[in-house]
Amino acid sequence: MNLIIKILKLRITKLILFLLFIAFLASLFLCKDWYFVQYHKCKGFYYVNKGDKAFKNQKYQQAIDYYKVALRNYPGHSRASCNLGNIYVSFENYYEAVNAYENALKFSPNFMVCRMDLGIILSEKLANYDKAIQEYGRVVNSNPFTINIPLVYNNKKTTNANKGLAYYNMGIAYRGKAVYMGDNSSTSVKYLKKAKEAYQNAAKYLKNDYDNTYNLALTNHLLGDYNSAASEYCKAINIRPDSFEAHYNFALLLRTMNMNKEALSEFEKTTMLIDDTTGGAARNKYIFGIINEIKRRILNEGDYDYLKERREITSLNDSDITYSNGKILADKQKTFNMNELMKCTYGDKFEEL
Repeated sequence: MNLIIKILKLRITKLILFLLFIAFLASLFLCKDWYFVQYHKCKGFYYVNKGDKAFKNQKYQQAIDYYKVALRNYPGHSRASCNLGNIYVSFENYYEAVNAYENALKFSPNFMVCRMDLGIILSEKLANYDKAIQEYGRVVNSNPFTINIPLVYNNKKTTNANKGLAYYNMGIAYRGKAVYMGDNSSTSVKYLKKAKEAYQNAAKYLKNDYDNTYNLALTNHLLGDYNSAASEYCKAINIRPDSFEAHYNFALLLRTMNMNKEALSEFEKTTMLIDDTTGGAARNKYIFGIINEIKRRILNEGDYDYLKERREITSLNDSDITYSNGKILADKQKTFNMNELMKCTYGDKFEEL
């Protein structure tokens, strides 16, 4: 009896395998297009993997060749298209980069990092501000599915960071449009106001971000909102005390506001930050000329005693500093003192105005 059962099981197994084989042959005939697509998709993934390895090893031309083969086999591989766009950017081939980014977004509209890259190239490299602003708008208006599993996975922070960066870059694009329209035009002012609004929205997501704070200050400065500009410059300086640009623009603003003592302090701080990247000796000479002008202003205001008693550096002892080519340098081992010295200590003054 057992022998009969074994024989039946064996024959049934063979029958099932035979039927499965027949079904497979039938599917090849009836669904050959599906198999064709799957074959090319697998081939595409293979070349994407090779492209990723070449990209990681900075063999960019080889990576381009692999990604192109991959996309010919599987056009919908969005990450490969976006990586291809990034490589084109490194080669300064911006139009091809845009084509690659747009191809990626055609198949994956919610690929927000790629959309951000597209907006940056459109705005900063091709001056296509309107289209860039549209792309940033799609990022800030997106509602991706967020997951928060404590200590395991949380994409909410990434989503918020992307929205903050999109608002920030939108502000850059609007300011670019304002500059393109020229100074003192109503259209230019309109776009500067839009830039300001974008930076303010970015600040809701990007806490204590130097670039956003500095650009908000600069936009307020251009709009003539001096108190707001001064307050934001002060915040930017306290985020990054060694920023030459923030100190310099803040000093110029303070001079315009006739806050001569504060302007003198900020201009003197800039002399401690000048190097070859910020203008070198020529910029140093120019700033010392402004410092002398501000000192004359203070003298004309009758504050001779202020200049007489004031030391140029109040937070460092003589033993902590050296002088090189007319430039004041802090002891390298006491950089913490330098950071404290460079901070803005009168920001509340502008918020009260």
